[in-house]
Amino acid sequence: MLRIIFLILGTAFGYILIRAGVSSYDVIRDMFLLKSWHMYGVLGVAVPVSFIGVQLWKKFGGKPILGGETDWSIEKVSKNQVIGGLMSGAGWALTGACPGPALAIMGYGLYSGGFIVLGIFLGTYVFALLESRKG
Repeated sequence: MLRIIFLILGTAFGYILIRAGVSSYDVIRDMFLLKSWHMYGVLGVAVPVSFIGVQLWKKFGGKPILGGETDWSIEKVSKNQVIGGLMSGAGWALTGACPGPALAIMGYGLYSGGFIVLGIFLGTYVFALLESRKG
């Protein structure tokens, strides 16, 4: 039953992303070139909604859906996180999609979404490989 709920929520989320235009390369490009404020409006809604959702999740003792424990402590930002964030932003600027819209693009039936998702998984794999060599 839980999987059906997540399927419905994921489908609704993808639909909203497509309808909001965040899966369009032109919309993303125009945001980075400061030609259009549409995406800033979308992000301006997403951030407070997410913040409220997380606060409610914490208040009512929400647990991770896939198991495990949640550590709500805030750590100091490391150099690696800054580098990773810059790399992620560069990937977003080059492809015109972050992970959510990339999956929505795939769901919409465009092949470019597959290449973006492949890049996301490749980047995650390389990160894990480098982290495993550290310790």
